[in-house]
Amino acid sequence: MFLRKSFRLTLFVFIFIPFSFLLSQPNDTTNGTSEEDPSKKGTSSSEESVNERRRRFLESGQINVIGAKDDDMKKIPGSASVIGKKILKETNPIDSMEALRRVPGATIRYQDAVGLTPNIAFRGVSNEESRKTLILEDGVFTSLSPYGQPESYFIPHIDRMERVEVVKGSGSILFGPTTLGGIVNYVTRKPPEKPTFNAKIIGGMNGYASGLLQYGGTSQATNTAYDISYLRTQGNGFRDYQGFKTNDFNMKLMQKIGEKDTVFLKFQSYNQDSQATYLGLTQGLYWKNPKINPAKYDHKNIDRQAAVIGHDHTFNENWKMITRAYWTNVGFKFRQESFSYNSQTNFGFASRPPDNAFGVYAPGLFGNQAGDVIYMLDSTPNRNFFFKTGGLETKVEGKFVTFGIEHEIAFGARVHSENVNAANNIFPYPNMTQGITTQQQNRNSRALATYVQDTIKVTEKFKVIPGVRYEDIHQNVYTHRRLATSADVAAGTASSVGQTLVVSEANDSVTRVVLPGLGLTYDITDRFMWFSGAHTAFSPPTFSTLQNPAVGIGYKLSAERSNNYETGFRGNITRYFYTQVSTYALFFSNQIVNTNEAGSLTGAVPINAGKSVNRGVESNFVFDFGKFYQSRWEIPLEITYSYTKAVSTTYQPVGTVQNADGTVSVTNQPQFAINSSGNLIKVNTNGNYLPYVPMHTFIGGIGFKSPQGFYARMEYQYFDKQYSDLQNTKNQSTDGSQGVVPAYGIWNADFGYEAPGGRWSFFVNGKNLQDRVYISGRLPVGIQQGPYRQINIGFTLKLD
Repeated sequence: MFLRKSFRLTLFVFIFIPFSFLLSQPNDTTNGTSEEDPSKKGTSSSEESVNERRRRFLESGQINVIGAKDDDMKKIPGSASVIGKKILKETNPIDSMEALRRVPGATIRYQDAVGLTPNIAFRGVSNEESRKTLILEDGVFTSLSPYGQPESYFIPHIDRMERVEVVKGSGSILFGPTTLGGIVNYVTRKPPEKPTFNAKIIGGMNGYASGLLQYGGTSQATNTAYDISYLRTQGNGFRDYQGFKTNDFNMKLMQKIGEKDTVFLKFQSYNQDSQATYLGLTQGLYWKNPKINPAKYDHKNIDRQAAVIGHDHTFNENWKMITRAYWTNVGFKFRQESFSYNSQTNFGFASRPPDNAFGVYAPGLFGNQAGDVIYMLDSTPNRNFFFKTGGLETKVEGKFVTFGIEHEIAFGARVHSENVNAANNIFPYPNMTQGITTQQQNRNSRALATYVQDTIKVTEKFKVIPGVRYEDIHQNVYTHRRLATSADVAAGTASSVGQTLVVSEANDSVTRVVLPGLGLTYDITDRFMWFSGAHTAFSPPTFSTLQNPAVGIGYKLSAERSNNYETGFRGNITRYFYTQVSTYALFFSNQIVNTNEAGSLTGAVPINAGKSVNRGVESNFVFDFGKFYQSRWEIPLEITYSYTKAVSTTYQPVGTVQNADGTVSVTNQPQFAINSSGNLIKVNTNGNYLPYVPMHTFIGGIGFKSPQGFYARMEYQYFDKQYSDLQNTKNQSTDGSQGVVPAYGIWNADFGYEAPGGRWSFFVNGKNLQDRVYISGRLPVGIQQGPYRQINIGFTLKLD
């Protein structure tokens, strides 16, 4: 049934709509085109056409969210940012979060050595494992399971990127499914026009080393372009037993066929081997030594292979069609040693180590508080996943004129499928690699998405940009093995709670949603514009919210939705002064959070927490003193400031609670309750701030670059305090999981030299120069620190 409906809708979008628009096209292809780009004045039309065809060919492997041309930013009816080649080259970030924290409105949180599992979001949306941020590479999914399990266990490495595009407003209507936390598109480099070899080698503190080798070129005789790269990174991390190494191979091949068609192949192979852990520190252990890592046997391994096959067809100067078929296979293994705390006994004393304690980590020999000691146990759950993802997307872009009004339209559809085989194994000892399978599931998602967006040029300066997106999502879970509950014991199907049962159970969910959007832009000058927009953002229920993976019980939660509004200004006020200022409001109708964030209850049960409102102001200013004094030097002063106020606006008197046997029941919520630590908590969270949202963030930097190629940059980054839960708990708990995350500020500096023509360069990058020890977050479990001082030295080499 789903396939038949998908086929009908796909036929309608792919055949009827483009056919009707093409019929309305005038034969004269000069109608409906935009004004001549001032930067191209003085260039003959034939040269311009050749350059444009060459650019299109070399970019045929990319789907841009924004684009590389100056005018592309003017097409976005909302807040948009580009982290360009210059800032990436000068700062040499070693992970994506280091680069993205410079974007206005960004919230990031570290939980491992170099952002291998990034926590990224924007405008006060939850950044937990980037679940609510759509992350793309060249316009294609990077998530291992974008509909069912969108956690970012993999993210493209920033060293391979030419630029990073970020869209947070109504310009996101063309992309999905998850757009609550914004869209991040990593854009890889285009193949160079002639065969070129590039190398970039970095070494630094904490055992960090990185090597990137690239070779690519273009053959004019055969109309073939290619680019091959290999990236190796490794390091010791910032805590004990936090070592990692990654290997990343990428290949891009493009072939032009005639004047109108280009086909391309992109292949990726990635491996991560890391001592990653979810376990943070208790308060006492953090004060004793923040580098302690009790989970020395925790280990993560990811093997990912991905391919994209594409075809770009140009009908004429005004119309083109882009088709992408993509496929991903991922093996994911995560070994996590069991642990417990010295919880308080009925007599008010801290409990003694359990019989199966494998190791004890305590702040001191005596006088430890309850919850301050971590007992590492002799069993190790292992989460094994195998992800298979694939899909087909076709997009048509074109220009046409009706009744003298110019339109630029983009429409298309995507059919997507994903399958996840999930198994939990228990190892009897933390250093073993073979165990017993206790839980096993198949998780499937099928989705159809269609979309259309039209840019209507009402006048030469004023544009109206309506759009709509439709998502049809089918999700189901087949449970083969699960843990027994008390109901199973009562029914006689199990002898004890927690026994592994071989079952055949199914649970499914269907989500259909229409997401409208409307944008407005007005060109105040050629390079300065006003924008405004309204759109509905969306995040489908993930498998963690659709179903309790441990016992196979469905939650049947609704998808997350929000109505978003924004307005602002963007562009060059003068040739030496750039600014972007926007204000926004996001109204959530049913935001999903975990109860360890929402009400400090036992377990991590997801609930629809009700309504919340995120409001804020984002600003970015760049003033170049070099251009101001008409000097050949570049002396940019950059200031980024964001204000975000994200609060809960609804009290839910009825919610869900996880029982001791794993079942979920509905219960009336009192106004106040006592949590597991014995503290009084306010169940009514109306007016409380959402977790992990700093109210104020500030980044100030100044740099210079001489005509001879020397450059330097100094930067200060400040992040306001944050709450770790929806209770806005101020006092920190002894186990480190609750309490305020204090404000912090860090200094960074960069220095380097680039030879003429970019033949070679040398650079030194200093991050967190004061070696500031600070708490980045209290998730997933306990205190997680931010990166310590990191000084790297590197060089690049270019041979052609």
